[in-house]
Amino acid sequence: MSEATMTIPTNVRDRHVELYGSEHHGRQIDGLLARIDTRLAGFNRLIALIGVVAILVTALIQTLDVIVMRAIFSSPLTGINEIFSTVFPVSIAAVLAAGLSQRATLEVDMMAGILSPRAVRYLRGIGAVLYLGALVLIFWGVTLQAQSTLNRGTYTILNEVPVGPFYAAVALLFLLTIPTQLVVALRLALETHARWPVAIALVFVPGVLILAFFTWIALSFGAYFMGNMVASMLAIVALIWVLIFTFVPVAATLTLCSILGVALIFGVKGAVATLGSETMTLLSSYDIAVVPFFLIMGGLAVRSGMAADIYNFASALSAPFRGGLALGTIGGCAGFGALTGSSVATVATIGKAAFPEMKSRGYSPLLSSGVIAAGGTLGQLVPPSTVVVIYAMMTEQSIGLMYAAIFVPALITIMLYIIAVFLFLAISPNSAPSEASWDAREILRCGWRAQPAVIMFVVIFGGMFAGIFTASEAAAVGAVFAALVLVLRKSYRLRDTPEIVAEVTSTTSMIYMLMIGGFASTFFFSATGLPELAARSIGGLPVPGWVVVSLICLAFLVIGTIMDSIAVMMVTASVTASIVSSLGYDVIWWGVVMVVIVELGVITPPFGLNLFALKSVAPEITIRQIYGGVLPFVAADILKLVLLIAFPALALWLPSLM
Repeated sequence: MSEATMTIPTNVRDRHVELYGSEHHGRQIDGLLARIDTRLAGFNRLIALIGVVAILVTALIQTLDVIVMRAIFSSPLTGINEIFSTVFPVSIAAVLAAGLSQRATLEVDMMAGILSPRAVRYLRGIGAVLYLGALVLIFWGVTLQAQSTLNRGTYTILNEVPVGPFYAAVALLFLLTIPTQLVVALRLALETHARWPVAIALVFVPGVLILAFFTWIALSFGAYFMGNMVASMLAIVALIWVLIFTFVPVAATLTLCSILGVALIFGVKGAVATLGSETMTLLSSYDIAVVPFFLIMGGLAVRSGMAADIYNFASALSAPFRGGLALGTIGGCAGFGALTGSSVATVATIGKAAFPEMKSRGYSPLLSSGVIAAGGTLGQLVPPSTVVVIYAMMTEQSIGLMYAAIFVPALITIMLYIIAVFLFLAISPNSAPSEASWDAREILRCGWRAQPAVIMFVVIFGGMFAGIFTASEAAAVGAVFAALVLVLRKSYRLRDTPEIVAEVTSTTSMIYMLMIGGFASTFFFSATGLPELAARSIGGLPVPGWVVVSLICLAFLVIGTIMDSIAVMMVTASVTASIVSSLGYDVIWWGVVMVVIVELGVITPPFGLNLFALKSVAPEITIRQIYGGVLPFVAADILKLVLLIAFPALALWLPSLM
């Protein structure tokens, strides 16, 4: 008996395709979006190149002012600060869309191992739509700021340059982020279903409904919020965590939830105006300029070979000791961190170079993985650290004092890691080959090659700690110095420009978008008095202050295993700083403790981010080996944390001398 078949009438099938599309149509639309994405990304890269060049020119002007005009002629350039209120905001805004094209957004993917891949794609698509809504709000707010500045006819004080056109340029550059993120959201939507109308409906309808729901709450519940402020604030804080753990980008989460809260207090227009004001304050901030300057310095230092020079020199010096290459890797991580200020970048870069070499020389996978993963934390502990800058900005502390405060704990970390290596080898001598002899010629060669990196570090941080120049000026000098070394070593090729620009723009874009959300959340918390309320409530508990601090540290240790340190700082810095300050502790000391805790979290099994970063660059190591190898260094970090809590002077001694 033949099998029964059912034929769908042609008119019904055509109507179905008309309503829901076909897989072929879906592929066609995805191809069209891919072409649009490619061309838009190319245009964004061109704009970003102009922005990066302008940032570097700003750094050059700053360097000439510090080294030539002030040091030699005792005649500083006038109007330097006016650059940061006019040209610099435009330069930063120019890189934002390029970062979005590169998908440089920070999200927490802890639920990826729990939810199905299909559910993760849905949530990421909805998160992209919410990010689009946040960008529309930021553009609206910046446009209001530009209109206000143009209408008032604002001019700079010294050079009398009109500010309005620069603000208008910033608004136009934020406008460019909207179609860029729209394409990102559409492409993520098409990954959720084979038929494009269904895919777009599944992602955009929930996203738009969530935004509409937020708008309805903002318009309808202002009176309720003011009458039930504590419960409402806690609900918004809970909403922040829910969105973060459901793949909504952290920047979008902070921006939307904060503006929702501000709108309940000041109305929608007041909230949007506040967002625009906070955004322009951030973009024109003289202090936060250290971030793009140091990012440029790090990118150019890696390109010129200075980062590799530090690693090679440290390895040559430690050759006579058993486990010398492991010790050299710790020194290399410290040097690389001093050039880049990134934990994950340190693991990825040093891991690619160190692990194959350690494997070829007979080092055990346990020791190799532990040293590299733990050494990566030095990227945020050794200045210049982006996390330190963010904490300083969120709590209104001096960046220079924060860098000074973290310097001694960074040295303690290096010493404890070296001790951990020696103890590791005392228990398991076969984990590393026997020591070699010192090679004087190799030490001299590597030392000569590493001179530029050493000089740059001494000049930048020595000058900053000695009060010769500020943190922003130090960062500008570092960027120009790294560019000079790149040119003199003939390491720069014109075809490398897009890659260099991409490295700088992706991180700069991500951090500034996070900071916009962070500034908005700080304003919201300040307007509601949440930090003071939390400080009064916790300060009134019948327990010693050190118990409260220890409990907060424990909570941060857990959070740090599943969240990036930058995200942790953005969400929690201002509130926890108020709590700790109310208990009588120093806010700068607490900033150091926070950095130490969240960096301990990134190497703590089972979710530490550095562990998976190492796994990605050395896939032959099992995750069990990484877990086992990193445990001695986790113990060293816990000891360091105990020392910092017991003896705050370890962090506060150097700042007290400045």
